[in-house]
Amino acid sequence: MKRQRLLLGLILAGYLIITLGYGAINPLFEAPDENWHFFTTAYIARNGRLPVVEDPPDPFLGQEAAQPPLYYLLGAALIAPVMPDDVQVWRDAIHENPFAWIGDASALANVNRMVHNPAETWPWQGYPAVAHLLRVFSTLLGLGTLLCIYVGGRSLWPESRTRPLMATALTAFLPQFNFLHASITNDTLVIFLCSLALVQLIRLWSENESPPDPAGRSRPDRARAAPRLILLGLTVGLAALSKNAGVLLLLYSLGFLAVIGLRDRDYRFILRAAALVTVPAVLVAGWLWVRNQQLYGDWTATAPFIAIAGGDRGYSLGQVLAESDGLIASSVAVFGWFNLRPPDWVYWVWFGIAGLAVVGALACALRARRQRSTASIDSHSSFVIHRPSLILALWPLMVYAGLVMFMMQTEAAQGRLLLPAILPIALGAAWGLAGWGRCAPGALGSFNRRLAPLVALAALVTSVYCLMLVIRPAYRPPPVVAVMPDSATAVLPELVDRGLGISLLGAEVETETARPGDIVRLTLYWRADEPLNEPPEFVLELFGRETKRIANMHSYHGRGLFPANLWPAGAIIADSFAVRVDQDAEAPVLGRVFARINDGLPGIEVATVRIVPQEPLPAPGSWLAELGEHIALVSADIVPAQALPGQNIQIKVRWYVPRGVPGQDYTTLIHLGQPDAPPLSTGDSPPLGGDFPTSAWGNGEAIDDSYFLAIPVDITPGRYPVWIGMYDPVTGERLPVKVEGELQPNEVYLAGWVEVE
Repeated sequence: MKRQRLLLGLILAGYLIITLGYGAINPLFEAPDENWHFFTTAYIARNGRLPVVEDPPDPFLGQEAAQPPLYYLLGAALIAPVMPDDVQVWRDAIHENPFAWIGDASALANVNRMVHNPAETWPWQGYPAVAHLLRVFSTLLGLGTLLCIYVGGRSLWPESRTRPLMATALTAFLPQFNFLHASITNDTLVIFLCSLALVQLIRLWSENESPPDPAGRSRPDRARAAPRLILLGLTVGLAALSKNAGVLLLLYSLGFLAVIGLRDRDYRFILRAAALVTVPAVLVAGWLWVRNQQLYGDWTATAPFIAIAGGDRGYSLGQVLAESDGLIASSVAVFGWFNLRPPDWVYWVWFGIAGLAVVGALACALRARRQRSTASIDSHSSFVIHRPSLILALWPLMVYAGLVMFMMQTEAAQGRLLLPAILPIALGAAWGLAGWGRCAPGALGSFNRRLAPLVALAALVTSVYCLMLVIRPAYRPPPVVAVMPDSATAVLPELVDRGLGISLLGAEVETETARPGDIVRLTLYWRADEPLNEPPEFVLELFGRETKRIANMHSYHGRGLFPANLWPAGAIIADSFAVRVDQDAEAPVLGRVFARINDGLPGIEVATVRIVPQEPLPAPGSWLAELGEHIALVSADIVPAQALPGQNIQIKVRWYVPRGVPGQDYTTLIHLGQPDAPPLSTGDSPPLGGDFPTSAWGNGEAIDDSYFLAIPVDITPGRYPVWIGMYDPVTGERLPVKVEGELQPNEVYLAGWVEVE
């Protein structure tokens, strides 16, 4: 027992440390609806009354003004002694990021819903201190939930030491559980109260499990059940006063108690238990239902909640089920405002744990089925028959069904809304994992003995990883540097001032080559020349062929995390960020990166990036000619081969870089007529119209290109040669042309003939 208590203490201590870490590292209000939960609590603390949904709704309260109030009432009592005289001071300090990508985990910037000012840094004072106090309150509620899970496991399996601890550890180190309980939200209270009510139901089941006497009289302990039933009713009422899931909990509890009565054939117990649970629950929460009906014409206040959230979207069941991927992912680990996700391996760890639990449970079910008599089934398998497992499993189904109905009306594919059912889910997972040792002892070999600690360790690793390597870097602002590094390319002095008090000093490109759909990373070095009153908006654009924009970002500086009005005057900011190249961008092209301040001076080119095709052209086995040391002409086709005077013809070519790189820009020569005479017509042009100059070509790269040549209107009908070559546009010097090692006259190659009719 001492060892079990020690392990429980370690699990709870680990939970506290990690969850407090989430609360300290995750910036304020970077959790769903946290700002509205905070200001709803502050409203009650300041005004001493519940808020009412108004028209238009208070933007600082949002839909939380229509929520059941218990969490806010408790939080208000906690913070009332430190409330300022005017909460408007707090409201004025909160600014939303207008460029935030809510619900999009593919966003490379603006993951932050809020703009965070220096007042939020340690040591906390003012509203940050109060907000963190409420976060700690949520964390302690999570501790209560973990204790309920452990007590529930002990009540179900008094003979087992591993399963209650396993269930507790799985919950304690679930990243989404840690994240949620490190934020200000009423979900934490309803999760705790639902778990507490389920523990009470499990104990009621266990205490009345002995068979009735032969006369069918009530057991003596039924009289002692009355206080427990009343206490259950109070717990259910408090849950209903925390969130509408408490209403489902009342229905479930009555059904659970009815099963106990049916099991014992004690029908009076059903009526008596229903009364002893329902009356206290209604006394606790009924006043709220009456108030909601009077204010909104809806006793649950769901209608105003949905209206503020955007109105009834009228989804079908199929549309709701299509959102299951997001629901499952956010049950494990989705952070921020549903726009920050860990790498896939985190999900696979948890899917692996779930898979092990399911297979372990199936192994025990199959083993039980093979037994010839119920008496021969071991205590582990008899859980299915003699324990309330099937009834407990109904609670997650009821919670899910309620969530599905809610999702039909509004966006709510959020795993946190399933966590009121965390107790039976965690206990079921622990039972399934324990099944490997009891029902398939040889299947995992020596890992059977180590399965529990290994699973707990894997869960712990995912939670710590998400905190330190997902959340922490996502909200890290750009650094202030003393000088711009030598590796950065300085902007021309006459172009430094970008207007609005901001100077762009230089740029450093980390991604030299990318493909359509790839991420391009770069750092711009900025300086605030004077203190700014308002945050200027920064615009970055990447242009491809024919100056078509193929990537862009519109944001405050620092990926939205560090607006320029927060910069120290004169400091240099190393603003690193990333943009994604459009999937349909034409390639190859030398992308040109332009930066500007919105409403300031026009943008300037700060960098270039090679954009190459997703699938490179195959390397040729041979070529027609070599131009200089690094360029080869693989093919040349004239379309059409017959033309009329005044018509344009197209010369389609494929270039190849067999060795080295060209290193400088060349212009392609396209001439019509004899090579030793003035050309009848020219179509000279940089490759790809200058969009992919030869200085950007890479070793082993093949490039498809085309040129246009106008047939003169006064040309005599006949057959004319078309010549191709390359030259330095500055000096006019042509590259030598070789065919099979032989230099060609006039440094040109015969691309073909055109018949002029």
